[in-house]
Amino acid sequence: MFRQLKLASTLALKDGRLFLADRRGFALAFVVPIILASAFGMIFDRPGQREGKLQLPLLVVIEEENPLARSLVNDLKASEQVVLREVDRATAERELASHQASVALVLPAKLGETRPAIELLYHPQAALEVRWAEGVFTEVFMKRAARTWLAPLGLTATERPFEVHRHGIASGGEFNTYSHSFSGMTLQYLLFWGMECGLLLLRERQRGIWLRLAAAPVPLTTALLGRTLSTTAIALLQFVVTFGFGWLVFGVRVTGSPIGFVLLALAVSLLAAGVGLFVAAVGRTEACARNLCIVVILAAAMIGGLWLPAFLLPEWLREGSRLLPTTWTMRGFDGATWQGQSLLQLAPSLALVFSFSLMVLLAAIVRLHGLESRRRRGVLA
Repeated sequence: MFRQLKLASTLALKDGRLFLADRRGFALAFVVPIILASAFGMIFDRPGQREGKLQLPLLVVIEEENPLARSLVNDLKASEQVVLREVDRATAERELASHQASVALVLPAKLGETRPAIELLYHPQAALEVRWAEGVFTEVFMKRAARTWLAPLGLTATERPFEVHRHGIASGGEFNTYSHSFSGMTLQYLLFWGMECGLLLLRERQRGIWLRLAAAPVPLTTALLGRTLSTTAIALLQFVVTFGFGWLVFGVRVTGSPIGFVLLALAVSLLAAGVGLFVAAVGRTEACARNLCIVVILAAAMIGGLWLPAFLLPEWLREGSRLLPTTWTMRGFDGATWQGQSLLQLAPSLALVFSFSLMVLLAAIVRLHGLESRRRRGVLA
């Protein structure tokens, strides 16, 4: 047993030296996930959301200057919910068409008439923003109307007859968009790393390198264990470097169980190794296997919430995503990084990711043993 482990570790060290020898590939293995994670974090980070001060950028068009329109615009400027910019209609339409802006409010010339027609122009992808703008303008207009109607009676109605206290439900550490992006992009890249290792193994099988390995006194299981160890170790190194960059530059923190976070990193690295062996076991040709794997990994990344939070997906898709290891991995990473979950709370995610990784590894090893057995009997070339 000790001899087999020593052989496996020797094979793993050989794969590690080959990985280090390719300097360009070595650099890209760490640079690409860092760039992707940083880009996603910068795109979706909303600093004001953390303090409850998220504001809507709003364009306002006054078709004809009048006191009521100017009063409403001043009220909107005083609102904490919007960032207002006055433009003409042509500018608003041009910026909306190019998606430089999301919503434009058009105040008509006959604003003082009964039931005036207020226009809201918006980009097709800004359905939520236009509802937000409608609600803010309705509040401002009704306050202005109430002051006008009640002033002759000596009454005032400038505020709501109730107070609103907003409370964010604490879920551990402070939410950081970069925590989600670094978790998701690291996981996605590790799956691609596993795919590349599997394609390399498939290439070695097709070129007859494994025939020479089979002639050596090295059992197939030992050789596969060596490949698993090397893939897992390099994946762990990529994980450490990527999250280390996120910690130093973007403040990504582990507010939950450190042990749970380390175990999740090990489970993900083992999953990458399992994906690699499975690709080599079921792939027919390298080109076909690569194209299929890219589609599967990207689909699992999207459905599993690696790109965007899962609540943005349709409910039926969220329910189906429970069958994917990417979903449970992201739940585990969110729990360990910004939700502050304990090891016991992370246990379901850990158990499912480890189980899936071991099942994939076992299925791949059994398949490769079957292929080798058929080759020896002359069934396969």
